[in-house]
Amino acid sequence: MKVSVEDIPKVPLGSKGILIRVRAEDGTNLGKLSIGKAKVRWARGNVPARNAKTLSVRDFVAYLNELP
Repeated sequence: MKVSVEDIPKVPLGSKGILIRVRAEDGTNLGKLSIGKAKVRWARGNVPARNAKTLSVRDFVAYLNELP
């Protein structure tokens, strides 16, 4: 898996947040993870940002804390 971080703003996070692009070893686009001040968005494959799955940061952290 290849992971690259794009558009890194200075801390604290600005309105654009952080964009992490995730690709398979063969270069296939697996998706983009965008982390902002209030929301976390996952756009699988080539799904447009407007159709990405979105969670509040609070709900995202709660979800991660529930994982085994």
